[in-house]
Amino acid sequence: MKRVVSLLTTFILVFGVYQSAYAARGNTTTPSVDPVIFVHGYTGSTSSFDTMKQWLISAGWPESHLFALQFSNTTGSNVQNANELSQFVSQVLKKTKATKVDIIAHSMGGLSTRFYIKNLDGASKVNDVITLGSPHHGTNSAFYGFFTAGAREMMPDSQFLQDLNSGDETPGAFVKYTSIYSTTDEVINPYTSSILTGAKNVEVSGVSHSGLLSSEAPKPAILDGLNGKGENNN
Repeated sequence: MKRVVSLLTTFILVFGVYQSAYAARGNTTTPSVDPVIFVHGYTGSTSSFDTMKQWLISAGWPESHLFALQFSNTTGSNVQNANELSQFVSQVLKKTKATKVDIIAHSMGGLSTRFYIKNLDGASKVNDVITLGSPHHGTNSAFYGFFTAGAREMMPDSQFLQDLNSGDETPGAFVKYTSIYSTTDEVINPYTSSILTGAKNVEVSGVSHSGLLSSEAPKPAILDGLNGKGENNN
């Protein structure tokens, strides 16, 4: 009986030490996923991604690796937005000790993101880009906001878009792109503007412009994009 008690005591002590070591190791392990940065669109805000953030947490993304950027001017130029994105990415990488980030961008946020990768330091700091209803080739709806820099840049054939789309629409040789768009997007007119040469283009239907942020339809493609299943064929 004494021997049995002795064996049980030894087992409990060893198991307790093992559990403590395992827990400590788990607390210091960096998540294997890249930090995800949410980039809002014209007149948007960080709250635009509240629903998506909770969905990704439920799908296994650690909350500590989800970040939403708030632009200082929500209707301003994509050039200024891209510079703010560059600073934000650097802060996120420093905080998480990661080497690269993934970006989910809605609407005009996709243009700011592409400018950042093409013209600033994004090509070396981004793995995967997912754009949702981004007017990569402009939208006629932008004419209604002609008095703002952001809207003028989104007008079809604007000088900004001509420069952004010249040569390579998916800049960064190692960055993978997924462009998700809806045939029933009431803001991006025509909706085919969201088709990005070189990217994995995913068409959904029955989803509004803002609905792309919360609808079930885009979710499989978003997950694929975050898991490196986008494309860059340029």
